[in-house]
Amino acid sequence: ALERQIRSLGLEDYVMFTGGKPHDEIPLWMNACDLFVLPSLRESFGVVQIEAMACGKPVVATRNGGSEEIVISEEYGLLVEPADSEDLAEKILVALDREWDSEAILAYAERYTWEKIAKEIMTIYLGVLEHERDSQI
Repeated sequence: ALERQIRSLGLEDYVMFTGGKPHDEIPLWMNACDLFVLPSLRESFGVVQIEAMACGKPVVATRNGGSEEIVISEEYGLLVEPADSEDLAEKILVALDREWDSEAILAYAERYTWEKIAKEIMTIYLGVLEHERDSQI
């Protein structure tokens, strides 16, 4: 149905359905895009948004429970209301017309490297252990 709609609107040169891709190809596809759009209704965290930002790409995502945790500034992307296709289309057009600072987006995404997240978790756990030890003394 979507492919028929694309043909009927004459958008074949602009829209491509690629299907699933192997994990090692994802950076190639992310780097080829101008904008990453995630219109899901629910996300726990949305690692794929961080992956796009790690390629310096801005994100347009729905307010879905997780995206708000990642797209914390309009410097990195835009949030839209869930299930609102007009809002989504408007924000995509705004994002495509905007000049984004890909270096700022990339720098923001670097907060979420495995190494940095692991260090934060260890700091929290060590703090809890110290607190428990101090309260036993």
